Amino acid sequence: MIGNDIVAAELTTSRLVGALVTTHVPAIGFVNERKLELNGRVDPRRVALLERWLSAGLELGNHTYSHPDLHTTPLPDFQREVLDGERVTRTLLASRGKPLEFFRHPFLHTGRTLEIKTSFEAFLRSHGYRVAPVTVDNYDYVFAAAYERTRARGESKGERVADAYIAYMESVVGFYEEQSAKIVKREIAQTLLLHASALNADTFPRLAASLRSRGYRFITLSEALKDPAYQHRDEYTGPAGMTWLHRWALTDGMKGSMFAGEPVVPAWVEAAASGK
Repeated sequence: MIGNDIVAAELTTSRLVGALVTTHVPAIGFVNERKLELNGRVDPRRVALLERWLSAGLELGNHTYSHPDLHTTPLPDFQREVLDGERVTRTLLASRGKPLEFFRHPFLHTGRTLEIKTSFEAFLRSHGYRVAPVTVDNYDYVFAAAYERTRARGESKGERVADAYIAYMESVVGFYEEQSAKIVKREIAQTLLLHASALNADTFPRLAASLRSRGYRFITLSEALKDPAYQHRDEYTGPAGMTWLHRWALTDGMKGSMFAGEPVVPAWVEAAASGK
């Protein structure tokens, strides 16, 4: 979610990276390399944001060049997006002796047919990538928009939005714990998707403390993927961008009705996010 305002992006990156380091939470920053460009050229100040991430001991991954949708983009064009989206990131990682390992699908869209899905996954493997699955999805970006708009209007410092966000995330995590127990018959090593935003930069220590109070410890994605659950078949090719837990459930023939009860964003937060 870090936008074109480089000063704001530098501040958010500094605070977010600092929060991750002080809470001892490993994370992967998934990059859209088009956002590194200014007037069609790679901007050193934007590249420095990635350097700061790596210097803190965090990881980087590929999120395509410009965040296209695999469900509406021809496969060859989408594959080109992957290659165009790794030029700077792969070089930065290589300079530190590290590989570019993970790819995350924009919109969590993995293909509308099994042929496209399996072909793209084979393409990723051939270029040294592993898919980064998500099991705890959420609408943090809606809260982030509400947080920034509220603060920009000077109405408050965003405390109400921040408090509502933490409460919402606690309910989301509880929901996916229950979903894991229903679908996999146990609680698995979960993977959490969050966006780089001022909201997460400011509230992450609270969120990390909340998760630890639930009994969680934080591990790398590579460690999480050692959980046998991630070997489950995933043959979902529907239109939704959904968690891997739900993909596994649908692959196994479970009914979508079992997904009912996912926490919703409060109406006042939705309104604040849209500027109302």
